[in-house]
Amino acid sequence: MPQVVESSPDTSNTVVQESDPKPYQSPNTKAPVSNFSLSSVALKRAASKVVQKKIPEEAKPKDPFELEDLKALWTEYIDQLKKEKKLNIASILSMNNLEVEDSNQILFTVANEMNKAEVNQEMEHLLPFLRKRLNNYEIQIKLIVSEITKEETVSSPTEKYQYLLKLNPALEDLKNKFDLDF
Repeated sequence: MPQVVESSPDTSNTVVQESDPKPYQSPNTKAPVSNFSLSSVALKRAASKVVQKKIPEEAKPKDPFELEDLKALWTEYIDQLKKEKKLNIASILSMNNLEVEDSNQILFTVANEMNKAEVNQEMEHLLPFLRKRLNNYEIQIKLIVSEITKEETVSSPTEKYQYLLKLNPALEDLKNKFDLDF
């Protein structure tokens, strides 16, 4: 801030002396913390706890929903994944139908353990999407691995005969009637 040093009534000259401006000091008096130190981890955790004040579970809405609404949102989520070029998980989610076990339990059947693992990874995005859009924060998705039996491969004539005999027991009569050997 400029200061008047001397001023005389008989002269029109006034000498003004300017003081050096002080550099701005931030109000943060703490020493900087490295991103890779233990104290930085503690600071980040404390900051995230302050930022993420959780609403108690009782205060969150639990609106009932219809299966049709769920299926529409499921399809919307799959379309969103396709736009993001996440075609593998989009394909897995579109393979089977959804079922609602009770008001908040969704059943989804997957083909194998690999698909189950991929859907589990996607749950951190899928569940919040469904909970927010359906306004029901108690929704849970239960993944079931389907028990598809492996198809039998038949290679020898005897195996072929046994397989066909399971399909049509009348084949035994034809074998006996024409005196065929297998």
